[in-house]
Amino acid sequence: MKYKLFFHTFNKEIEATIKVDLGLSYFDGERNRKVYQQADAVDYVKSTHKHGDIEKLFKVPQDIYDSEYGDVGATTLKILRCWIG
Repeated sequence: MKYKLFFHTFNKEIEATIKVDLGLSYFDGERNRKVYQQADAVDYVKSTHKHGDIEKLFKVPQDIYDSEYGDVGATTLKILRCWIG
């Protein structure tokens, strides 16, 4: 899955690719779910982002942790492309 992640506090944007494994189980806040297709992978990433667990998925630049704030802060996620392969 290709994505853009924008860090509002730092006015910084990163673009990268992550792999979401088929069959991955996760809790979306209401029920347990599994990744079987592209839409499920997108839901997994969006759910993880929504719950503030982005460090589990995305590589956060070290300079953000080294900043005076010391944490990630508000972010916006944009999915650019998703594929199953």
